[in-house]
Amino acid sequence: MTIKRFKQSQKFRLVIGSVSFYATAREIRNGVGDLTRCNAAVQKSLDALEYIRSGTGVADQTTVGLAGTWEDMSVQINVS
Repeated sequence: MTIKRFKQSQKFRLVIGSVSFYATAREIRNGVGDLTRCNAAVQKSLDALEYIRSGTGVADQTTVGLAGTWEDMSVQINVS
C-alpha cells in the first residue's frame, strides 16, 4: 500500500495534553518546537493519520482526525 501524504500546506489542529495549536504538515514534519519527544509524537500522529487515510474503505479515506498516545504523550490531530 502506498501512503498518501498530505500537501505541505494542509493545516491541522493539534492537542497535546492541555495545549492546543495549529500547524501545517510542513511545520509538523520540520518540528513544531524545541522538545524532541513532542516533535516525534506529533510527527508519528501525522504519519498514523496519513496511513489510515490511505486505506481502501470510505471510512478510512474520509477520516479527519485521530487521537492516541505516542512517545508517552497524549496527542489529538484533526484536519483543519
